[in-house]
Amino acid sequence: MKRLSTGRWELAAWVAVGLIFAARTVAAFSLPLTGDEAYYWEWSLRPAGSYYDHPAGVAMVIALFDHGIRSAALVRLGFLVCGAGATFLLADFAAQIAHDRRAAAAAAIMLNLAPLLTVGVTIASPDAPYLLCWCGALSFGKRAFDRGGAWWLAFGIALAGAADSRLLAFALVTGALVAAVTTRRAEGAIGRGWWVAPAVFALSIVPLLWWNATHEWATFLFALVGRHVDKGFSIGRAVGFLALALLVLGPGCGMAAGWAGIHLLRMRTGWSRLAAWCALPMVALLIALALIEPVEVYWLYGPFVALVGVAAALAVKLQWRPSTWAWTTVPSIVLLLPVLFVAVAPSLTVAAAIRLVGEHLRNNGPFEIFSYPALARDVAREAQSSHALVATDGYGLSSLLDFYGGVPPVVIGYDRQGRQARQWFDHDAQPRQVLFVDKEPLATRLDFAKQFARACGEVVPDGTRSYRYEGVLARTYYLTRCLSPKREALRILLWEE
Repeated sequence: MKRLSTGRWELAAWVAVGLIFAARTVAAFSLPLTGDEAYYWEWSLRPAGSYYDHPAGVAMVIALFDHGIRSAALVRLGFLVCGAGATFLLADFAAQIAHDRRAAAAAAIMLNLAPLLTVGVTIASPDAPYLLCWCGALSFGKRAFDRGGAWWLAFGIALAGAADSRLLAFALVTGALVAAVTTRRAEGAIGRGWWVAPAVFALSIVPLLWWNATHEWATFLFALVGRHVDKGFSIGRAVGFLALALLVLGPGCGMAAGWAGIHLLRMRTGWSRLAAWCALPMVALLIALALIEPVEVYWLYGPFVALVGVAAALAVKLQWRPSTWAWTTVPSIVLLLPVLFVAVAPSLTVAAAIRLVGEHLRNNGPFEIFSYPALARDVAREAQSSHALVATDGYGLSSLLDFYGGVPPVVIGYDRQGRQARQWFDHDAQPRQVLFVDKEPLATRLDFAKQFARACGEVVPDGTRSYRYEGVLARTYYLTRCLSPKREALRILLWEE
């Protein structure tokens, strides 16, 4: 059997994609929020053109569905929608290339088998709207290069949406520009109305640029400087980065994406230039960065979806055998199934883990998230009874206490990440007392203990709060009370004094 069958194979692929989305939905609607998700939810309550850590896309998606309701399901719903939209847009891109609807099914299943991508479009993160807009840029860009007209408008909006989700999307924008210029030089023209795309893009990112211009370009500085730490030259780090990427993006699908990249180097069409210039330079840049510093694997999301779309189209055009499809998809399926099982059935996972490793799942263990709602309720009750201001040194934990307990977020300490949270309270406030919630005893943190001694009339340990999930200790938290805080107590605890 040399050809892909048109009926059963397509149906099986789309059914598999549907089952994956169903599993993601179950997980999204049942699991507690993570710290980052709660932090982004806080952003959604405070609309802005951008934020210190990321552009505004993630907050906008949450605001569309949750409206401050404090529902984990509604917080994540928009990101599930983005994942579905990205799937259909990439499927459309592949079908356009191959002129064959089977390529759509192939692209959809290859994309959704990536284990890491399942995480990225299930939780609230910048990745889902970023992927949606990147896939939209590929789908609309192909039509714009071929037909012109209103497709340039859609192309420009997609490019802006990607940039308003992650600054990494400027690699996509640069690639699209180079592809347009090279296509025009090679073919003498591109689709009519091409100028609409850059005009719409420029207008759409004005809020991002304006906010940054009035906030010392904080988002750009965080992305270009704050995230990067030179660890010295290491070939092993780059090899490890590629090996990890191959694992979490799916070995077979990752290899198919690499194969598609090689084919793109030999092609000379408008769509191939768009895919190549949007994906290949970014891959090369990330590998080069990995030689000198740690690089996050999810930074490959954009190039990965572009190359997977091309791989799916070429596989159909070249009539891959079923055996070739098997080695492409089966390794990814083997890796994805445990991820889905853990997300859909965490209690069964706990039971299995206990049998394997015993009751040692605590302190940063995988089930810590199940302690957050109970902790927030307990802290809110204790703070109300003692008229205390609740503080943490982590923006994620602070936001979780707010989401689940209605505790106003107050983040102290010297860590500059999560700086947005430091704008949400009065640094000169004079509370009756401060209740400090931490994941470690204050006595083990000498720098914090010193600041508390300076800021407080008396520092009193307030014991521990431990929480269990399915009979297993999920996390222990340590509470400290700052009694008779001095006038400048919060500024001292913020390392401002």
